[in-house]
Amino acid sequence: MDILAIILRIIHIFSGVFWVGSAWIMAFFLGPAVQALGADGGKVMGYLMEKLRFSVYITIAAILTVLAGLALYFLHYGIAGLSTPVGLAFALGGVFGLIALGIGGGMVGPLSGKMTRLGGEIARAGKPPSPAQMAEMAALQKRLGSASLWNAIVTSLALLLMATARYA
Repeated sequence: MDILAIILRIIHIFSGVFWVGSAWIMAFFLGPAVQALGADGGKVMGYLMEKLRFSVYITIAAILTVLAGLALYFLHYGIAGLSTPVGLAFALGGVFGLIALGIGGGMVGPLSGKMTRLGGEIARAGKPPSPAQMAEMAALQKRLGSASLWNAIVTSLALLLMATARYA
């Protein structure tokens, strides 16, 4: 029994489930709800990101998923794995995972942070948001919705390839 491979698989699968599930929730449920709430959506995002530290957990899960996946790939396949259908499918799934990590870290995370800060400014002001704040919040919500959708698509492609690679 290869205990290292078992531990890496557990880390990869459990953190991957959290990561992909979070991407789906953000893209298909939470994001649309936040957008529908307008300025109040910023408050929801603020609570989720500042109090619950949701983005920190997603980031940790994404990094653990990628690192454990890379370790598993090189442990079982190495560079030579690219010459086999199974190794190539796992590698392509890994590439989609890296792209999703980039989308999350480069777009979803920063946009969520901007919404959180803007929502905090609005809440601290203790009055309805200004038209400029409303316009900025709407623009951030729209961009976050698009980035979240792409993140959900790319994590889903990684998941699909990882789940079916052994049958390639």
